[in-house]
Amino acid sequence: MNQPQAAGKPARRFPRGDKPDQVTIQFQDLVARVGMINQIHTALRSTIQLDDIYSIILSTLVSRTTFDFSRVILLAWDDAKSHFRGLAALGANSRDEHRRIHDEIAEEERALAAMVKNLRDAQPARKEESLFSESLRELSSHSFWITTMQKYNEQNALLDTVRALEIPYHSGAVCPEAHRSCAFLRRVIESDGSPIIPPVELRAAGLPRVLTDLFPVDTLWSAIRTQKGVRLILAVDKIYQNEPFNQLDQLHVDWFVGQVALALENAEMYKDLESAYNSLRDLDRMKSNFLSTISHELRTPLTAITGYTQLLVSGRLGGLSAGQKEFLDRIRSHGDVLVGKVNDLIEIAELDAGLTLEMRLEAVDPLGAIMAVLPRVEIHRARKEAVIEPVVNRPVPHIRSNEDALQRIFFHLIDNAVKFGHPGGHVRIEFETLGGELHIRVIDDGIGISPNQLQKIFSAFYQVDNQLTRNYEGLGIGLAIIKKYLDLSEGRIHVESEPGRGSIFTVIYPLA
Repeated sequence: MNQPQAAGKPARRFPRGDKPDQVTIQFQDLVARVGMINQIHTALRSTIQLDDIYSIILSTLVSRTTFDFSRVILLAWDDAKSHFRGLAALGANSRDEHRRIHDEIAEEERALAAMVKNLRDAQPARKEESLFSESLRELSSHSFWITTMQKYNEQNALLDTVRALEIPYHSGAVCPEAHRSCAFLRRVIESDGSPIIPPVELRAAGLPRVLTDLFPVDTLWSAIRTQKGVRLILAVDKIYQNEPFNQLDQLHVDWFVGQVALALENAEMYKDLESAYNSLRDLDRMKSNFLSTISHELRTPLTAITGYTQLLVSGRLGGLSAGQKEFLDRIRSHGDVLVGKVNDLIEIAELDAGLTLEMRLEAVDPLGAIMAVLPRVEIHRARKEAVIEPVVNRPVPHIRSNEDALQRIFFHLIDNAVKFGHPGGHVRIEFETLGGELHIRVIDDGIGISPNQLQKIFSAFYQVDNQLTRNYEGLGIGLAIIKKYLDLSEGRIHVESEPGRGSIFTVIYPLA
């Protein structure tokens, strides 16, 4: 195999009249092979795109600076059709073309090496020199893969022939007698190494005539497997080298196939993760659309129910007995609760769908926003007989936020503080200016949150009290709504809590 001298290694000078001994030649050959291995590792490690990996496979096998085979074809396994199909190929159509292409590639390699040397010599010493050298190494390493593909693809008639191939394969114990090619492929797949197939055996294997005509000389075959099974079968020849395959060729291909299998596994894992992510994103979008649709559908009849109930309670349709009024009051109260929950569902569905991404930020009075939401939590506060106490020792500065978003944040924070507080509990709201920001603390003396739950409380539908026999009503979306509005309005939140001793939710906004 022709091996170039390793880049960056000066040729050894011998005393006049001396010649390099066999040990020196073997050492230089070893250095070149190590450089080749590093180049292949670098190329395969640089991508997780299948098309790029296929290009690297083809270029490596035919490049004179690596394995120097004449032609290569790739067959890919098709799960849907249970056959191997022609995927890709690289190689010249004649010996003269083969020589010409490699001469052109070698010329471009020399030009690139000279350019890299000039860049390195002209680069002044500096801290980033290692990064610069790494960039040059990357340029040198990747150049010949790209150059090889470009030169061959200018006249790659072999590719059109290979892409028309379809070879049936049955992975079961027995191949149908009509498909002799299946037995041949099984031999390749189950082989411990890379078998060398003479042309007479290839013709007897029952493969498509167009394929056997391509290889009038010995071919070396190998299967590339990942955890999902056999993904590729490759075949190479040395038709333009005038030399037979040897054991070193087989060792090279066996090693290379192992490296390609690792690269393919990484690519498949990435593709699977990407597909799973897209599926989850689609499911999340479907969930948001469903929540939005069903919530709007529920709100219309609920609004009618509460409206008619209010009309009855008012007595405008006739007098009511004390018992009738009590029952209607309960219907109205539970109807209002349902309307509130439906509104919360609509709110988080719209946030998930990105319908409120355009949020105008301006100077907002946080104390005014808190006072505006207190009437909305009055029903819960009165039921718990809780005390809500804004502590204002000095003027509260304005913050950069959004009025509507801030009111929604405070509503859910204060409502949660009352809901998870004890009867007759105390909710304090404190303000503190620190380093150009306003810290607004909502402090309760309720049930608290355990440390292992703190990271989950901002997830939609997660509830601290998640038992079937819950003591606290709600859907578990209030904190998720808070987090989404904070993200949209450039705020952030910090939580301190201890089970049985209450919680402190601190909302932080920049001063206006």
